Amino acid sequence: MDMNPEELKEKYDYFIGKKLATKIHRVKSKNMVKLAELLGSTDPKYIGVRREDGTVDLSNIVAHPAYPALFSVGDGGAAFDVTGWRFPPKEGEEKGELLIKNFGKLLHTAQQYQYSRAEIPIQHGQKLTVEGVMEQCYIKSDMLWLVVRLFARTEEEKLVVESIVTTAVRKGGWE
Repeated sequence: MDMNPEELKEKYDYFIGKKLATKIHRVKSKNMVKLAELLGSTDPKYIGVRREDGTVDLSNIVAHPAYPALFSVGDGGAAFDVTGWRFPPKEGEEKGELLIKNFGKLLHTAQQYQYSRAEIPIQHGQKLTVEGVMEQCYIKSDMLWLVVRLFARTEEEKLVVESIVTTAVRKGGWE
């Protein structure tokens, strides 16, 4: 790429502040328990309480703190909306060039879940609306770094978690 660092910064700053497509996620106790068990959790608040008759009471479980992975970076996760983003078309072009040209070069590098502002826990039966925004888009060490912030809310607009997802795209995937 023949652009100097300032030109590159200006080019990729185009995406900062851009909103991601809204996703809907339905919380199901079976998925909550499955994830908690896969992570090795035996805490009854995540996997339920076994009754004397052998059944499991799931009525009071809450999602494991890592549960947002299912709707932030899981299959069809909100953070991956950026894989279809395009720059504005240049004169004479119908579509602008893709932000990420080769998905195989994309690395999921980090995710954080912040519950400090959550109003209620994630529980079975909730229909969550997941919205997000690109916070950072920059080039460092020959990689394109993308940082998105996601907000998951209930139908009653109660915040359940704020997630920060960071991805890097290696050379050959963005330029």
